[in-house]
Amino acid sequence: MIRLVEELAFLVGAVLAGLGGGFISSWMAFNASGEEFDKRKHGNGLITGTLSGMALGLAAVVATAEQNLTVAASAFILFGIFLSAAGIDRLRSSGTKMVTKADSSKPAAAPAATPPPTTPKPS
Repeated sequence: MIRLVEELAFLVGAVLAGLGGGFISSWMAFNASGEEFDKRKHGNGLITGTLSGMALGLAAVVATAEQNLTVAASAFILFGIFLSAAGIDRLRSSGTKMVTKADSSKPAAAPAATPPPTTPKPS
């Protein structure tokens, strides 16, 4: 029973680390863009961070099920989850920009050629 409580506490910590990573990534992107605050974009970063924290935390719990992790090893894994969540959110955000940019960057029509100006010749 104690092991289950430790694993659950670790998983909660992993979700919080993922949430923090998503928040930091979203906040840094918002500050760098100079755009007005968009709740939808920020929410996407938080959701991505939370889900990645949950997945990575569960993977860490399963991978270390037979081992007794020290507090330092657990903290190192949680820090890795934090950085991974920030990176995953950056990849998601950059990938979305690439896809929308590719859709909207159709080649523009060539400008119509204008005849060169003519000056009247003196008669």
